Amino acid sequence: MKKAQSTVEFTFAMVVVVFLIYGMVRVFFWVGMDLANRRVAQDNSLTDGINASVQLNPDFYRIQSMDAMYTGSITNNSGTATQ
Repeated sequence: MKKAQSTVEFTFAMVVVVFLIYGMVRVFFWVGMDLANRRVAQDNSLTDGINASVQLNPDFYRIQSMDAMYTGSITNNSGTATQ
C-alpha cells in the first residue's frame, strides 16, 4: 500500500516538474525574442529617422505577445449546432 502511494506521488511530482520546466523554457524564449525584436526596432529607428524626435521616441517597438493563453476552440466547434 505504501509503495503504490509513493509511486503515485512521485509521478504527480514529475508531471508538475515537467510543466514548470516547459513554462520556464517558454518564458526564456519569449524574453529572447522580445529583446531581439526590440533591438531591431531600435536600430531601425536610429538609422531611418533623421529627425531627433523620431530617435528619442520611447514607443519605437511593440511588445511581443507571450502566447500564454489558448484562444482557440478545444472541440473545434463539433459540439455546437450549425444554423
